[in-house]
Parts: sequence; structure tokens; C-alpha cells
Amino acid sequence: MLDISLSTQLDTFTLDVSFAVPQGTTTVLLGESGAGKSTVLRLLAGLLQPQAGHIILDKQVYYDSKRGLALPPQARPFGYVFQEYMLFPHLTVFENIAFGLRAQAEARSRIRLRVAEALAQVHLEGYAQRYPAQLSGGQQQRVALARALVLQPQLLLLDEPLSALDVQTRREVRQELRRILTEAGITTVFVTHQYVDALVFGQHILVLDQGQVLQQGSQLDLAQQPRSAYVAELVGMNFLHGRLLRTEDDGSCVVRIAQSQPALDLTVMFEERQGTPPSESEIYVVVEPRDITLHPGPPESSARNSCKGRIVQLLHLPSPSEGRVRVSMAIDGVASAPIPLTAEITASSAARLNLHEGQEIYASFKASAAHAYM
Repeated sequence: MLDISLSTQLDTFTLDVSFAVPQGTTTVLLGESGAGKSTVLRLLAGLLQPQAGHIILDKQVYYDSKRGLALPPQARPFGYVFQEYMLFPHLTVFENIAFGLRAQAEARSRIRLRVAEALAQVHLEGYAQRYPAQLSGGQQQRVALARALVLQPQLLLLDEPLSALDVQTRREVRQELRRILTEAGITTVFVTHQYVDALVFGQHILVLDQGQVLQQGSQLDLAQQPRSAYVAELVGMNFLHGRLLRTEDDGSCVVRIAQSQPALDLTVMFEERQGTPPSESEIYVVVEPRDITLHPGPPESSARNSCKGRIVQLLHLPSPSEGRVRVSMAIDGVASAPIPLTAEITASSAARLNLHEGQEIYASFKASAAHAYM
């Protein structure tokens, strides 16, 4: 079990992160630049000292503020792969990977064996005598990973390991890195700002913003029950929240969306497993963009939810068959900040509606398409 609780103040930045995950799993820290992701890694590695909390891996305590215990970085069996890889340009691949082993005064025969094993682990046999400048970006990334793995760490820390790669290389290396981590079975903390990385690697995902955990859980938890507009945007869902007004006889609920004036009331379906919430409960609502229909005028459909707004952006999406268009709109009648709503329709529907930015448009969706939860 990896049990982490970290709290610290760095100038005006406050970080407070806690999570506990099974050993041998990969935890992804997901968030924008400045969210505190890399700071968490530096705290785990011992490069920074938190003000409070603990770091426990497999019952071994590496930091505990209450006990006044803080092992130095060299006493922590943690591997760290930096975003820039930090390879020594004047050393061969072999010497780069062997650097940590030499610092530990390992025997030469042992070093040769361990480096050979690490090279095989990352599929770089035959590259031992090359220099970093002779390698592709993906190969450099694997050398940096091998340099961490050769020390046989109990915890692997990866700081944006794919960010320095171009799009095509990133796609190829992503699957290779996933294979390596799966085969190695090492407890890993993986930092990224790319949601696709979280989907590929994350058995447990923490979404960070300004040093705080917005939400944590599995991929399914984030997709089905986002707890903020930021998380909902990451998973491609519309996110609304408000207060429960009443429950209808057919089991649906009427939710009044916060910050809307005049009132915007939506009829939604509440998750059965959560039971019926009391009136005035705070309710979250998610709607899939493909479940929203657009109309040039007030809709005459049977959908129980409709609203009017203006188009703020049109984004054409590539598709294997018919192209699609993502339409972002701002709902009218909002007293303070606009309430965003995004629909995804076919390119032919967008052409038929003659959509353009600034256009007044109506949106509708069925109660069954609006999933509500507490």
C-alpha cells in the first residue's frame, strides 16, 4: 500500500494532497501547469520537505511529521524520471544507466549484468555504446526510464515523461511505456496534463488544481460523476449543478440550475442506487454532447429540456465516416457568468442549420439523457 498525505506552503502556493492506493498500481496526477503535480513528486522524492503529513510505502515510513522522521533522498528507494530526461550528453547509454549503480559502489560485473537487464527491459539492446545525441526522443525517454529501473526502485516517479515528444512519437512511446510499467509491476506516480495519458496509465487518478485535489478515483468515477466543470471538460461532458426542486411521479427530478436568471429548470433522471435526495439538495448533472439536439427556433420535440443561447465556437472534428461539429454555446438569461453548453452534431446537420458564431440557437435534450447525482 502506498499511503500519502502531504501538506505544505510554498510562498503563496498551498498544497494539500492525500491518497492511498494498492502497491504495484499506477496513480496519475492530472492537472494544468501550476496545479502542483511536480511539487508532489519532489516532496515524495525528498527534494522538498513538506510541513505536515506522511509518506508510507509497504509499511515502511519515509516521512512522518508527527514523529519527526524524514529520510533523505538517497535513503529512499525511489526512481525519478524528469521531464527533460536529464541524460549526460558526454556519457554513453551504458554509462548513463550505470551512473547510479557506480554511485552505490556496485561491482563491475554486477553493473554490467544490471545494465544489460535494464536495456532489455526497455527494448534498447544494442544501443549501449551510443550517445544521447545519436538517439531519437523516444529512445532518450527509454534510456531515462532504464536509468531509474536499473536501481530496482520500490516507487517510480514519472514527471511528464511524454511531453518532450512530438505527437507521432508520443503515440508510439505511450503504448511501449505502458507495457514496461505493466511488466515491471512497480508502484508508480505519473504526472501529466494530458487526459489521454490518464486513461492509458491511470488505475487511480487525482485531478489537481492550485494544489488541491478536485477529484480522485478510477477512470469510470471521473467519466460518470465529474465533480467540477474542469473534470467534466476533461472527460468531454457537459456539467451543470443546482438545487433539487421536486421529484416527479415518474421518478424524474426537477433541478434548478445555479446562477441562472431567469430560472433554468431541468428535468433529469437521478441515479437509482443513490435513492431519492431531499429537497434543496445540491445536485450535479452531466449531459453527453451527442445527446443534445439543436434547433433554429423553439423546439417542438418531445424532449423535456430546452434552452436558448448563442453560439460562441464551432469546432470541426475529423471522423472516419461523416465529419462532426462540436458546437459551444452560452445559455441566455444568465445573471453573472455564462453557463456553457456543448453539443456535438453531424457536419450535414450543421450545414443544414447554417450554423455560425454569434447565432441564436435553441438546444434540447431528453430527461433520460441528463444524469443527476449528489
